[in-house]
Amino acid sequence: MKFFPQSIRWRVQLWYVLLLAVIVTSLLVAFYRNQREIKYQVIDRELTDPITRILPQVDKRPQPPQRNRRLPRPGPGPGLGPGDDFERPPDRPQPRREDRELELEKVATELADRGIYVIHWTRRGEVSFASEDVPGASQVRPEVESGGTERITKRTMDGFREVIHTGGPGGVLILGKSIMPLEEELSSLAMRLVVVGVAIVGGGFLVGWFLIGRCLKPIERISGAAHRIAAGDLSERIEVGNPGSELGQLSGVLNETFERLERSFEHQVRFTADASHEMRTPISVILAKSQFALNRERSPEKYQECLRTCHESAQHMRALTDALLELSKVDSGEFILRTSKGQLADLVREVMQMIEPLAEEKKVTIDCSLEDLTIDYDEQKIRQALLNLLGNAVKYNREGGTIEVSLKGDRQGVLLTVVDTGPGIAPENLSQLFERFYRVDRARKREGRGGTGLGLAITKAIVEGHGGSVSVTSELGTGTVFEVRLPGRHGSGQPE
Repeated sequence: MKFFPQSIRWRVQLWYVLLLAVIVTSLLVAFYRNQREIKYQVIDRELTDPITRILPQVDKRPQPPQRNRRLPRPGPGPGLGPGDDFERPPDRPQPRREDRELELEKVATELADRGIYVIHWTRRGEVSFASEDVPGASQVRPEVESGGTERITKRTMDGFREVIHTGGPGGVLILGKSIMPLEEELSSLAMRLVVVGVAIVGGGFLVGWFLIGRCLKPIERISGAAHRIAAGDLSERIEVGNPGSELGQLSGVLNETFERLERSFEHQVRFTADASHEMRTPISVILAKSQFALNRERSPEKYQECLRTCHESAQHMRALTDALLELSKVDSGEFILRTSKGQLADLVREVMQMIEPLAEEKKVTIDCSLEDLTIDYDEQKIRQALLNLLGNAVKYNREGGTIEVSLKGDRQGVLLTVVDTGPGIAPENLSQLFERFYRVDRARKREGRGGTGLGLAITKAIVEGHGGSVSVTSELGTGTVFEVRLPGRHGSGQPE
């Protein structure tokens, strides 16, 4: 709704208070009705009990005399023989009319002291007796069916509770009592119940506010941390109070997300800085050589040297641009593999032939042990990864060193191993070797044109894109070992 509060705390609080109010109201209303019913039952009992005392006094029919009669004893008893009779005591004498009227006056006086009035009509509709305090509405004789059975009914009229006895020879008898004191007592009880209900709901509101606040405290911490991170503090983390709770698990997931976000942001900043640095060097070389050639007239040899240097710098920039474009496809999800079945050993031999001139220049010997294996792979991408690995093995190898390349299959897939005899890499540098623009310049001496520092990062992206993995081990002064594992079923023979 438009005017319904948007805050989760207020929404939960209002639903909680509404539910509590409904429950408390239902219980208090039920309690009030129960008390009302009990109190009316007490009045009804108070009005019904005197009927047995009043009816004999208002019944004016003459009682038939009862004679003494002798009844046979059903069995022998002490002092009596088998056929003896015993004499029944004479019946109690019937009270006279004057005595009945006096008794009725006495009962009516007792009832009047208790606030109860009495009125009686004969069967002919005549009022035979009425208390002085009978209200006007009760002086009208109720309509009754002639010859009906005796019955007692109850009614509430004009602030009075009445019990009506009808039927039988006694005519119509009404006993009533004012219910104003009872209604005042019930009204006072209702007010007390309202106060109790308001106090319970108010107390429940305060307790609910406190409990809901504690429950939503982690959400407030999450929101605060998210705001500080959005403001630029990427090192901010959410304090996890109870890791086992749902919000604690959510906080843990968000902390992991924030950590990856921070690493990604730092990686992006470093990547941008490194790319700018890499691009600045060849551009500076081209500008310097161009300025050198344009300052004054040079010899043809100097012009050729300048053009050669500019060409090499441009080639380096193109290689760097191609590598950055390839990595941008990986980051954007556009890194698409077009796999097909093929002999991986044939591709390895082709790459070895491509780098053979570079190996001969450094007098590096390449030994290989290749099994003929047929797997699914993207030939262009795997060729690029192999060129990076074998090219680095030649470039960073020592003069006259060796390279061992092996390809074999096992239950886990295909394992390609490249071992060189270069200077090796320090252990603290191995974990960062596949990062973009990372170079181990101190551990390896680069000769000739330097690389872009993106080859191993691209290689890792290609291998992991195939569902494989690449790892490196190295020992200073001995050499470095790269292992590439590709998954999938494989077989021997020609490609299928």
